[in-house]
Amino acid sequence: MLRSLFRLGTAVALTGLLSLGGIVGASAATSGKDALALLNKDGDDTLEIVEVIDLGTKLFVAINPDGDTTLEADETKGRLTDADWKAVNKDADKTLELDEFLAVVRARFNAADTNKDGKLTAKELDAPAGQKLLLLLVK
Repeated sequence: MLRSLFRLGTAVALTGLLSLGGIVGASAATSGKDALALLNKDGDDTLEIVEVIDLGTKLFVAINPDGDTTLEADETKGRLTDADWKAVNKDADKTLELDEFLAVVRARFNAADTNKDGKLTAKELDAPAGQKLLLLLVK
């Protein structure tokens, strides 16, 4: 029961966090500056892989209303494409476990990190690859 309450609390908190600051939908592009203001918690005006993985983990819980250990396609609608699913769902079980979901998060982070310094700046988040990561995290 305590675990269920924790999951619910985490989901509510993340949903509220991600709806702040004008980040309202998949069709509205989020600027890198706005994303950093919303998501960067250590004040360095960048997103590091550790922060992004933490956000991805919390998001997994938030978009998983049935509280099981997997995501189904309807739970990732607008965040992942059919091609994303095919690429990452290696066991072809039509669900994504946390490690499979985080593989997408990592891949999108790496694609956005053009200078390979392990940090995403507002400029990198404004680029198409950065926007793809933000679509996943803040749809």
